[in-house]
Amino acid sequence: MFNSDFYDLTQEVQGAIFQAGYKLNVSAVLANPNPLLQVRRGLAESPGWFFVQAAEFDPEPLSVKNLRLRAVWSSPRIVEALLEMMAGEKWFDRVGADYYLTDSGRDMMQAITERRRKLVHAAIPALPAGETERLEILLCRIIDASLRASQPPNTWSLVHSRHRASGEDVPALEKIFQYFSDINAYRDDSHMAAFQPHRIEAYVWEAFSLIWSEAANTAQAVYDQLFYRGYSRTEYAAALDELVLRGWAENSGDSKYRLTAEGRVIRDEAEKLTDSYFYAPWKILSEAEKQETQTLLTDMRDRLNAVATSE
Repeated sequence: MFNSDFYDLTQEVQGAIFQAGYKLNVSAVLANPNPLLQVRRGLAESPGWFFVQAAEFDPEPLSVKNLRLRAVWSSPRIVEALLEMMAGEKWFDRVGADYYLTDSGRDMMQAITERRRKLVHAAIPALPAGETERLEILLCRIIDASLRASQPPNTWSLVHSRHRASGEDVPALEKIFQYFSDINAYRDDSHMAAFQPHRIEAYVWEAFSLIWSEAANTAQAVYDQLFYRGYSRTEYAAALDELVLRGWAENSGDSKYRLTAEGRVIRDEAEKLTDSYFYAPWKILSEAEKQETQTLLTDMRDRLNAVATSE
């Protein structure tokens, strides 16, 4: 139960809330949306996500350096390019290496936040109130325990994610929606704590993970799946060569790579350590409560998916 599949379930439910909310309230759209907000929509390397990050850092500025404390997978080049594009729309004012929200940028950030809130609120009637309120209580306990967790991991990403919380006087589903973002943040904290002791660049580790999961076995295949990160095919080829030098991978011929026995042990252990860090706070729940949480999440996902796909 407590592996990446359960984490994935939480993120599926968050997506289902958004999709059902859109189905139930198609009017919850931005007035005169700027085309730049459609660029790379849904990716971490996008103007939309950078506005989310701006809300987490506010009133502090964004910068390539502080964005990449969590977005370690993203090329510094693409982070800077996106910030410059947003500054070009007068959403940020660049001062040295820092990007400060302007009044128009703050207005756009608030409009995006309000749109998200409307979509979440639209989904509320589709769910049994008692079940939603119960799930909120259980997830709140987990988030609070995660904030108090011993190191490693640190809670940098989680703490910043909590900066976007709306407060106590909001519907339970709005709190739950934010908890899913918090869970995603703490998963990032946990995975970074698991692999960074190996002193390896994140994009090399991500390529390593694709070889490990057998989702790719060449530099071209890695690039095809991760092109949006801003790294080149040549850089991913160098990343695979680094894995060979570390003894974690080998070239099996025709520029195809596979893990060595040592590499598989390293990556398996990192995955287990990620789960260990991430799920440690869940010990505050009884076994019955853990099962209840899974059941409530699954039921919520299925109900919302039915709404989103209904005619």
